Amino acid sequence: MDPAAAGSSSRIDRTSGERERRRRFRQLFSHLYSLLPPQAAQMSSQKVLERATMYVNQLRNRVQKLKQKHSRLVEESKEMGGQFPFLSIIELDSTLEVNLITKFQLSHILKILMEEGAQVVKAAANHTAGDTIMYSIHCQPIISRIGIATSRVHERLENLVF
Repeated sequence: MDPAAAGSSSRIDRTSGERERRRRFRQLFSHLYSLLPPQAAQMSSQKVLERATMYVNQLRNRVQKLKQKHSRLVEESKEMGGQFPFLSIIELDSTLEVNLITKFQLSHILKILMEEGAQVVKAAANHTAGDTIMYSIHCQPIISRIGIATSRVHERLENLVF
């Protein structure tokens, strides 16, 4: 084979390999960008990496806080003699945080909250020992000037779970 042709062939292979590497790199950045919270504008690769790093750190912090909250709720339950079910309702400004450990399905609990004028912002469920489930539900009033009757929510949830 002609040495010039062999050199040309290896150059084409390198160019083709480089083109494939860049295509794969763009594809991976596109996928990374899609995993980030919605952004107002397109970002450079460097900005995508910076945002991804910040987002991963935020998620790590959130996981840590949720683990601490889980531990706190389990400890509170143990302080009550490990009694199940467990119910805790905390008012935070105009929002309501409902924490409970029960065997009831989330749908029953959400129905009560919605009937009492609460809109669920976020909810988390973790299976604990046996067939009990620990729920953490954050609500806000559907109509802000009316609010949520915390005592009524507490009473109805107690009637449901106890």
